[in-house]
Amino acid sequence: MYFPKMAKTTAVGKDATETDQEETTDLEAASSTKVYLKSGAGVLYTLLNTACVAFAAQFMALSSQSGIPGLQLVFLIKLTQLIVILVLLPFFKPKLTPEGGKQTLFLVLTTIMDNMGTIFGCMSFVYALPGISFGINRGSMPFVAACIGFLCLSETVGVVNCLGIVLSTVGVIVVAVGMVLENTSSTQHLTAAILLPLATSFTKGPDHVIVRSLIGMQGFSILTQTLYANICGAVVLLVLTYVIETPRWAMPGQTVGYVIGLCLCVTAASFTTKLALKTEKAGITATIKTFAIPLSVLLDYIIHSEFPSALKFGGVALIVLGTGLVAVYTWWRHRQNMLHKKLVGSLNFGD
Repeated sequence: MYFPKMAKTTAVGKDATETDQEETTDLEAASSTKVYLKSGAGVLYTLLNTACVAFAAQFMALSSQSGIPGLQLVFLIKLTQLIVILVLLPFFKPKLTPEGGKQTLFLVLTTIMDNMGTIFGCMSFVYALPGISFGINRGSMPFVAACIGFLCLSETVGVVNCLGIVLSTVGVIVVAVGMVLENTSSTQHLTAAILLPLATSFTKGPDHVIVRSLIGMQGFSILTQTLYANICGAVVLLVLTYVIETPRWAMPGQTVGYVIGLCLCVTAASFTTKLALKTEKAGITATIKTFAIPLSVLLDYIIHSEFPSALKFGGVALIVLGTGLVAVYTWWRHRQNMLHKKLVGSLNFGD
């Protein structure tokens, strides 16, 4: 008399158990995916940055070849970033003033370094192909950022990361030697082609450390930091454009497209760099950013029909090898740390 009811209850219980198991499996899969994404967030932001800057470099070179002065292009970049920030401010409503003298000092320093690095970096593409320019500035930046990060923030890098940085630095030296040995332009042009990328690394490297401290450690707003940097940059560059150059505001349609692409790519690159520095050390971020080099070399070949010589290509290969080593190891290390914290939490060791 009661057997059918018992069978029904058992069936319902079995279905409920299977449903719970499926939900648990789905939750575990979602959690695992979250661990993978979160552990690689800094790497992913940095890799996105490399794509943005590689295309920005090509747009800068094409715009310059179309007759638009370099400082005018940098002014337009800063103006675009300022407009984007002003649009975003009402939605995110960040605090617009620094707290204390330390944040104020860091904000002033990063404003100066940010603008100087942008000027040096963009002007370097006028004197050298983007792939070679990136080979020098992106290859030397990890060493600069790691040293300053250690001195100022006590951020250390492990043996694997040190090996990657050394490989990248050796690659830079090989590329520079190749430029000197194969030089067919004037000495002045060659000097600018080497010194401007180096000046970029010695301004952007310290800037990475300052931004890492300000945004990643002190919790300062990315939007506020970018706002101050671009207000000052836009004003100063507008003045320099009229004092040093003769700006060309009337442009053909194709050149307008180059300029728009340049401004949008640099704006995206600026935000992705700061998002990466919010979660990752300055030296590691600078090392992974050298992935812009092989992409720039490829674009040089596609757009300008230029390919590096065997010596330069060897230097680029060393840089890419060092970069890849640091990127993979960084992601793996973060993933292991997150899985360890998750395991400790599941075992309730803190109770």
